Amino acid sequence: MKPAIKKLKDFIHTLCPSDKTEWTVVTSLMLYFSIISIPFCLSVQPEDAGLLGYDTVGHLTVSDMKISLENAFHWNLRHPLYRMLYLPVILVNEALLLSGLNVTWPLFLAFTILLMSGTGLFVFKTLRALNLTIFSSAMVLVLFCSFAHTVMLSIQVDSFVMSMFFGSMMVLLLVTKKSNTLTDNLLLLGITGTTSTNCFKVAFYQLIEERSITKAAKRFLKTIPLFSIFFLLTVPNLFTRLIERPRGLMYAVMGDSFSFQGSDISKWKLFIENFLCEPILFHHTTGIIYSHETTHLPAYSFMWCYVPIAIVFILVAYSVARNYRHSVIHLFCCCFGFDMFMHFAVGYGMEEAQLFCGHWLFFIPIILGLLLANKNINGKLLAIILLLLCVYFLGHNLLSLFRSM
Repeated sequence: MKPAIKKLKDFIHTLCPSDKTEWTVVTSLMLYFSIISIPFCLSVQPEDAGLLGYDTVGHLTVSDMKISLENAFHWNLRHPLYRMLYLPVILVNEALLLSGLNVTWPLFLAFTILLMSGTGLFVFKTLRALNLTIFSSAMVLVLFCSFAHTVMLSIQVDSFVMSMFFGSMMVLLLVTKKSNTLTDNLLLLGITGTTSTNCFKVAFYQLIEERSITKAAKRFLKTIPLFSIFFLLTVPNLFTRLIERPRGLMYAVMGDSFSFQGSDISKWKLFIENFLCEPILFHHTTGIIYSHETTHLPAYSFMWCYVPIAIVFILVAYSVARNYRHSVIHLFCCCFGFDMFMHFAVGYGMEEAQLFCGHWLFFIPIILGLLLANKNINGKLLAIILLLLCVYFLGHNLLSLFRSM
């Protein structure tokens, strides 16, 4: 029992702020995301928010304790334990509702702020573990926080917020080499419980660490017990679905997953505009909050808007080429390649490809950090470029969001 407790303490220490600098970072992140969320919370009703296709309203709890508890154990193959992971927040909210206090919207957004601040802290810790200076780590973190859908996810109650949180945690564990059987089980519970296909990314992560298919397979088998226990709690609801809604086994198991496949729009357009550009820079300069549009994103008003986005991805590609032997690059290529396969080969969710950036966007600052850590690179020039990108993205994205409120 004592070794397990020690491993848990080490795991918590790895994730939590460990010095004054990291406490300053996480406090700053919470303040930044609060500045975005508070006016949004005060000026927007959840049922009115389209949020470019995110499912915030659909995930908010209902004002009935029994239904909320039942929903937590619903069978959902795409998001197996998502509502269960939110259960502590749901129970607190229900208790407040019973006492006559309705703070559902701000309570859930406060939890989102915690998750996004945690993501930022994990990115900062990873950058420091890559031997970047405090200034360089903070600068790259600011760039990450300036991205359009980093800003957007800070006002979401959605699975992508959790995917980003657990995904950035996975990269931190890879870089710091702090993983063990306990951390593997907790990671799989969180990241696969949020979205089932993330189990492949955990498998990639373990394969990169083990450098052996046999060892990685054995390790993965030791990773699944905790997730399996909680997942089995949803199986009774699967049988209920079969009995109450007899549409066949396939529908009972898969739900509406197949309805998100394919598109009549050019894959190239969706790849460029939706998948790559929109997560970095909002296409809309107003109306973002109330927009339900996920497919027909317009071209940017000015062609030069593509230039800073292109600079980001050119730098990422250059860093990947220079650091191709690094484990972070291997994990990024596996995860990004898997998302490309799912959305543009299989066609799942292709029409709303920008929403899935929560699965890979946090890699960008870390990959750029690898470039900054390279002593053969002109660090001053790169820092100036990154600072200019920070100013532009922050100005454009925050102004676009606040205009929409």
